[in-house]
Amino acid sequence: MTDSASKGLAGVVAGQTALSTVGKEGAGLTYCGYSIDDLAEQATFEEVAYLLLHGELPTEVELSAMQTRLRGQRGLPVPLRTTLEQLPASAHPMDVLRTGCSTLGCLEPETSFDQQYEITERLLASFPSMLTYWYHFAHNGNRIETETEDSGIAGHFLHLLHQQAPTEQQVKAMDASLILYAEHEFNASTFVARITASTLSDIYSAITGGIGTLRGPLHGGANEAAMELIERFDSADVAEAGIMQALARKDKIMGFGHRVYRDNDPRSNIIQQWAKKLSEETGDSVLYPVSERIE
Repeated sequence: MTDSASKGLAGVVAGQTALSTVGKEGAGLTYCGYSIDDLAEQATFEEVAYLLLHGELPTEVELSAMQTRLRGQRGLPVPLRTTLEQLPASAHPMDVLRTGCSTLGCLEPETSFDQQYEITERLLASFPSMLTYWYHFAHNGNRIETETEDSGIAGHFLHLLHQQAPTEQQVKAMDASLILYAEHEFNASTFVARITASTLSDIYSAITGGIGTLRGPLHGGANEAAMELIERFDSADVAEAGIMQALARKDKIMGFGHRVYRDNDPRSNIIQQWAKKLSEETGDSVLYPVSERIE
């Protein structure tokens, strides 16, 4: 028996997953057999959510029915709104999401395992509402209406956040981002959620635990750190000089990607294309050039 521990569970088989393959041939990523490149280009987030929940892509009828159900579940119960209004503007959005999920679990509890799909759709539909309701109240004192006629979650979230209808390209970019984050095999937050579920706890507890784990700077928070780095510089030349100095000091530089890929993270190439399109649409002359130079 060895006393050594495997850091990060590296090399440890903790379970099996049939949903995705990560790092296949050095740079591959598939969801239920479908390439992430194809899904990000041709599918909507709702289609991918259905794929991950049911193991197959929806028919037009099934997709339409799901979209209708999701649109009908965007509203927030009054006690949840009241709870969100107590959270300060300084709260981290992931903390708000974690609190909102836990609160909804008290207000609309799971009473049977058969409710798993129903609750999953409820959370998918209401998470954008929770975040944006808190944001507008905490920062401006506005109690916004959380229901819109946007067909998808991406458009709904952007509409609520900016309080105006997003452009088609903005919706497509957000859709692609949601798809890229939808599944990544046995990552830390998935591991925590699965452990919680294995105790026969309710789905709200599993998702709340997953959100708390995703918040960490070594998991989902790494992308936030990357954005903070980009925003430090006001030009590509200044960014290059700053990064070279950081490398000389052997500082850790956060980025979008995962070390499991031997070649490159396929999601990075996809999101970079959308970042460039949005940069051109908005006339951005700083953020994209800076991020490109840092890369």
